[in-house]
Order: sequence, then C-alpha cells, then structure tokens
Amino acid sequence: MLRFTLFDFPVIIHWFFWVNVALLGGALNASSPRQIQMLAGWVLAAFLSVLIHELGHGFAMRRFGDRRVDILLYAFGGVARGGRWLSRREDMAVSAAGPLLQLVAGFVMEILFGGTRVNSFFLASFAQSFIHISFWWALLNLLPILPLDGGHITRAFLGESRLRLSLTISLICAVGMALYSFQGGGLFVAVFFGMMAFNNWRELQGQPQVPWMEGR
Repeated sequence: MLRFTLFDFPVIIHWFFWVNVALLGGALNASSPRQIQMLAGWVLAAFLSVLIHELGHGFAMRRFGDRRVDILLYAFGGVARGGRWLSRREDMAVSAAGPLLQLVAGFVMEILFGGTRVNSFFLASFAQSFIHISFWWALLNLLPILPLDGGHITRAFLGESRLRLSLTISLICAVGMALYSFQGGGLFVAVFFGMMAFNNWRELQGQPQVPWMEGR
C-alpha cells in the first residue's frame, strides 16, 4: 500500500484501487503508445479526482471538530474515516462536501483547459479525463444509493427511524441502475451497482454489510 500525509490527513492507497481504475480506463485494450498515454492520463486523473473528493469529506469532518480523520482509496473508490459522531445535519453536510468539491475541481479544470489547445497529448488526455471523472462521478455519487454519498444524505435526512425506507429506496435505485447499465453494455458498471443492491438487500434482511462496500 502507498501511504502519505496530505493536509495532515493520513492517506492510504490500496493496490487494488490502481487495478480497478486501470480496468475502467481500458487497460485490457491499451497496446499502442498513444493508448498507453491515454490510460496513464486516465489513471492519474481518477486518482487526483477521487482524492479531492475524499478531501472534501475530510475537511468537512474537521470543520465539525473531528481531528481523527484518515483517507483510504481502495477497490471501489474511497472513504474518509472519522472518529466523531455526526448529527443528521452534519452527516448530510459531510456527505455533500465530497462531490461538491469534486465538481468545483472539474469546473476549474474546464476553465483552465476546456477551450485551450494543449500541445502535450498526455496533458490533454489527463485534463479531458479529469473533467469527465470529476463531473460524472460526482453526480453519480449523489444518487440515493448506499454507500454512495447520495445514499448517506437520504439516510441522514430520513433518520434512523426510517432506515428501512432509505434502504428500500437505495435497493430499488441500485437495481434500476444495474439493469440500465447492463442494457447499455456497461458490464463493469452493472456489476458495481449489482453489488450495491446486494449489500442493501443484506442490510434489509438484518445482515451486516459486506466490508468492501462500506464507505462514504
């Protein structure tokens, strides 16, 4: 695992994070030098965009008094892990902070490189990938599906007394996204949402979450 500290947040990156990101970027089909440059730009863009996303959560947690926050990037994205209980309002704010900061980063990159001709193919590929990831992954994260940020927002908004309702909403949306992705040919994305649906179904049955799907 890669470990470092950024803005006083301990950051851990699991090796499987790189594997999944590379697969999403078309690693299996990258053979020419140009394709390899595009893949490298994609991997770097995904790493920075997801890290910015998790920093958004981390800064929000720190704002609410949590001084024991660390960040883990792993197989299916990332998680900012805190050591303080959050109120419903705080939980919603922390959950929203990640995708919002990611969207801001995407807009900044769009302003800097969106309409600019870049001589470096790698830099142009990186910028395009960063904009795409920052916009679409942030919006995807706002879907009301646990453990995505939108699912956490819905869960906090409804409260623990209506946990089954938030889990039911999450399950229906996850199944719908899995079917939609599968019909569109996105097998990897379909599997991703299918795993979320399975995890929500387990929790509705009173069973614990599968660890690799926990997170914020």
